Amino acid sequence: MNSQPAFVLVLLFLVASLSPLAELESTHDSMLAPNARATGVDLTVNDVSFSYTSSSDEARYRMFSSNHPIPLFNRPAELYVVDTVVDVPIYVELTIENLGTNPSGTIDVQLKILHDEYQLFEMVNVTQQMSALNGGSSNSIGFTVTPTYAGNHSLQAIATSTVLDDQPSNNQYNRHFTVASHYFNCDDLSLWTTTNEWGTNSDTSLSEGSACHVGNGEASTYGASTTSLLETPTIDMSDAVNAPTKTNGVSFFYTGSSQQGDEMKFSIKNGVSGQISELGTLSGTIDQAFLDGASWQTFSVANQGATSPLVPASSSAFSSATTFQFVFTSNAIDNDIGFWLDDIVIVYDQKVKPKEYAISSTGVSTNGALPGDWGSVGIALTNDGNISDYVMPSVENLPVDWDVYFAHDSGVSINTQTGVLLAPGETKIIHMKLMPDENATTGFNQLVFTATSSQHQSVNTSLPVQFQVLPDREPLIIQPEERPSCPPGYTCPFDVEIQNIGDATDVFDLVLDQLALPSGWGVQFSWAQSTSILVRADQPVLVGLSMTVPLDATPDTVVSFSLQATSQNNTEKYHSLNIGVAASMISEAYVGMTSSQASHDWFVDAGESKTVSFTIWNNASRQDIFSMTVEYEPKGMWMIEQPSRPDAVINPGGTTTFTAVVTAPDNAQAGEQAPALTPKITSERSGMSIEGDAFEGIKVSTIRNLGLSLVDAPDKLRPGASNKFVFDLVNNGNGPASALLAAETLPSTWSVSYRVDGENTTGPIALNSHQEGTNNITVEGYIYLPSEESASVIHTLTFTVSDAMGEVDIDASDNSASIDTITASVRIPSLEGSSASTYAMVGTTVSVQANLTNIGNAMDDGIIVKGMYSSSPPNAGIVAFFSTGIGSTSKPTNEAVEIMLAPNQYTHLTMDLILPHDLMLNTRIVVSFEVIAGMNEEQQPYQLSYDALIIVDQQRKLSGELSEPSGLIHATGVGVPLFVNLSSTSSQTEMVMLQVDAPDDWQIVCNGVLVGDEGQNLSFEAGHLTPQLTDVPCTLHRMAGPLEEKVSFSVTSIDGQITWEDAQVFTFAERANDDVSMNIEVIAGGMAGVLAFTLLLTVLLRKRNAAPIFEEDETKEFVPEITQAGPPVSNGPPVSQGTEDNVIETTTTMPTEVPHPPLPDGGLPAGWTMEQWKHYGDQYLNRLEGQA
Repeated sequence: MNSQPAFVLVLLFLVASLSPLAELESTHDSMLAPNARATGVDLTVNDVSFSYTSSSDEARYRMFSSNHPIPLFNRPAELYVVDTVVDVPIYVELTIENLGTNPSGTIDVQLKILHDEYQLFEMVNVTQQMSALNGGSSNSIGFTVTPTYAGNHSLQAIATSTVLDDQPSNNQYNRHFTVASHYFNCDDLSLWTTTNEWGTNSDTSLSEGSACHVGNGEASTYGASTTSLLETPTIDMSDAVNAPTKTNGVSFFYTGSSQQGDEMKFSIKNGVSGQISELGTLSGTIDQAFLDGASWQTFSVANQGATSPLVPASSSAFSSATTFQFVFTSNAIDNDIGFWLDDIVIVYDQKVKPKEYAISSTGVSTNGALPGDWGSVGIALTNDGNISDYVMPSVENLPVDWDVYFAHDSGVSINTQTGVLLAPGETKIIHMKLMPDENATTGFNQLVFTATSSQHQSVNTSLPVQFQVLPDREPLIIQPEERPSCPPGYTCPFDVEIQNIGDATDVFDLVLDQLALPSGWGVQFSWAQSTSILVRADQPVLVGLSMTVPLDATPDTVVSFSLQATSQNNTEKYHSLNIGVAASMISEAYVGMTSSQASHDWFVDAGESKTVSFTIWNNASRQDIFSMTVEYEPKGMWMIEQPSRPDAVINPGGTTTFTAVVTAPDNAQAGEQAPALTPKITSERSGMSIEGDAFEGIKVSTIRNLGLSLVDAPDKLRPGASNKFVFDLVNNGNGPASALLAAETLPSTWSVSYRVDGENTTGPIALNSHQEGTNNITVEGYIYLPSEESASVIHTLTFTVSDAMGEVDIDASDNSASIDTITASVRIPSLEGSSASTYAMVGTTVSVQANLTNIGNAMDDGIIVKGMYSSSPPNAGIVAFFSTGIGSTSKPTNEAVEIMLAPNQYTHLTMDLILPHDLMLNTRIVVSFEVIAGMNEEQQPYQLSYDALIIVDQQRKLSGELSEPSGLIHATGVGVPLFVNLSSTSSQTEMVMLQVDAPDDWQIVCNGVLVGDEGQNLSFEAGHLTPQLTDVPCTLHRMAGPLEEKVSFSVTSIDGQITWEDAQVFTFAERANDDVSMNIEVIAGGMAGVLAFTLLLTVLLRKRNAAPIFEEDETKEFVPEITQAGPPVSNGPPVSQGTEDNVIETTTTMPTEVPHPPLPDGGLPAGWTMEQWKHYGDQYLNRLEGQA
């Protein structure tokens, strides 16, 4: 049979029985409200409804939810269990009505949902605004909320207008709000436990199309004698509230039928303890045929003051593994269709999660306390959580025997079992009352205040607290050890000690009470004594007083006065004391030393004693009694034994003696003086004290006791090196000492030096005494042996110590230290050379030399030497020869060469360098010698090196060239011009000689001067920075002789070190008879002819130089003139005296002007003419280009 689309709900209870359920319904405050007012505003919330926010949620949960009506299901509106399910959104709609007559203004609508098991836990608190309502109108507003806690809760809706409400008491709407923890639709049993005939069935259902069914469907019957179990998945209900105030349990709809003896029981099982609690039983027939639609039933149970479908379940069954069981049993007699269950709902009150709790604390105030009194610490406790909570206060680190309790700000004590109730956001001030025990130490005590949530121990707050035990202040007056006394007719001072037996500094006020003093007696504060005194704990203060005794007072009369000291901080703390004072006799006495007592030997050894004797004279007319003592300032460990005899009774004019013993410390230093002793006597009768002169003659004798011990010494002595010895020098005397060290058996060629604390010392070594601290010192001795000292010789070395002042040592047995040692075989190389730089000239040879010596005492046959050089900038033309001085051959450079040297033998390491002529000036050449030889103290070979710097800063260089030959055949009688161009780049001034080798009867004039056999002197400044140039103008004349010959030119320095040579071939033609006609007077031979010829040539050349340039074909008569610079331009040899008027007639045809080379930027060079530039300008420019 198929289920019908419509259902009929058969209720098991009468409508009247729903009255308890109705108590769960809303209590509407407006039911008590009066009718709407004629004026004003009167808001009320008159309705609330719920609906799920999604169709799927509505389909799953509507059957037992308060949303109503349910389509095609006639469930009464009052018959529901929950309003929603935990963590499922629900839409809450509120209806607000204005019962007044005036517009309300904007309305704030607040919705709260509170957990009923806690005070002031607002799970939901939201507010929305609604537009104003006119009088008599209403409107709705909705909230979507998602409850996070299951259980029985309360809903509050409050409407508040911006306009004053005439009746605010009806503004709030209250109702319950129940949230299911679980809701099962019997659509999927995969996580359930099922046995036998339990399963899902769609013959009839209320939601999701299927129901839980035990049996075999509507068309069949269940089996006989069977037991079938249906059990929910395990549910964690450990967060259930203990002893909830409202019903917790389970409910469901059911239908179907069973025969007599067959039944279904449902129970709750505590999976932790295994306990099963039966909740109810189903049996009989509800609906046996579904042709007309199924009739479904549920429960009606009165519990906790309300009636609802919930079947109560004990909270004791709620655990971390709780299940609900449905067990169907059948007998063997009759069978039926079985039961269907649907919409199983579970409700229990969940505990609030720890995250809702939060507590904080801050310090407010601290009031310390005296020991035995109460103090307090004020603390502000704040509930920072979302739920009210009882907070439990406590304290940690409380000292033993202290008392503590907690109190509200009002003073009422806090119950430590219930604590302090705090609403969400509420702050309360509480006080931690503390009483230190009576013996508590003053000062701050570190305590920790803790407040813990009563619901969750993990929720707490801690506050470090400093509580001060306040110091007490209490005065105490000390009775003087000796009764103050004063002779009659005198005023005498005395002191009274005031102590503070409390723990803190205080000011005590002093008051004298003299009422008990007889007439004429008086006690008063000293004139400088204040009556308010500052007294620190454990630092007594002496109060200065004075007493006045009347003249007629009888000696030994005793009277008293009262002194009181009161604390200013606590006037309850005071002390009063009666102090006795007496009249005494007048003593007249003297104490001191006689001459015989003072004339002893007062030097004392350390640790020994001396007895000092003093005498007392009684010069009074009455018998007196004296106590005696010696006063001194304590000094170090000196011991003074006071007189041990009893008080001395001395008759008038009598004397007596007493002694004191002075003992020097065991560590007393020489010359140390004992404390000064001042004898003092005090009359027992008058109270007068008499002091004698101080005695300070005792001194400590001097003891000298030096000691020397050898701490470390080398196994062998290395010649040519300093050998280290280590000594321990100690002063065992009783005073500082100066010690002299000596090496008694040291050979005369050896030397010794000493070092103390890294400093060389040559004189006495100062030592402290052991009384002053460290009395020993480490001395390093360095013995130097000459390198030529023979090897394997045994020496006994003895070192001694003595007092520098010549005082005798009391124990000479430790004043020396000896050692037998042997000289070692050593091979020590020494490499020495000049440290100065060497300066050299380009093109010369330079040598560098260093001396290599074996300064050891043994043959060294494994000496490795190497010679190297490098230049900057590099030059491959440098030729080097390396010589070791042993053997005659040159050694290769930059290669190791092995040689041997006997003891004290030396050799020369030499590097000869041939410097090429093309070496750049200022070239740096480093010559290095490296030596590996011998063996040091660490058994490593010595590695020596010597570097020498050669600076090539000199050169001598002269270059020259002749002007290019023209290749023409020159006419005899016409001068041939040429240039000798010289350049000096020497680094010094050069003086040179220009010489010309020409055929006989040929002549050459340079610089306007005939060059003879002696040549012509020229000079150059240093030209290594700027080349020095000299262009020598010359003219060659053929007077006779060969027509063609070579003319040689040479330039040589005066010292002959630099030379330049060159030559050119010149060709002449005989002159025609008609070319030039002149009368030549033959000059007789000899020097006069030469001089006349030279003079004539000079005049001729000068005139030719001054001659103007003629136009073409113009004939002029002129006198030749010699030019002073530039190439000559004359046309013809020098001439002798001509005709009678010395006029030479000649006809010259000027050639057409030829083009000339471009002029330099500065114009014609100095001394040049344009004619000269036309012929020789190219050579000039070429030279300049070559120099660049």
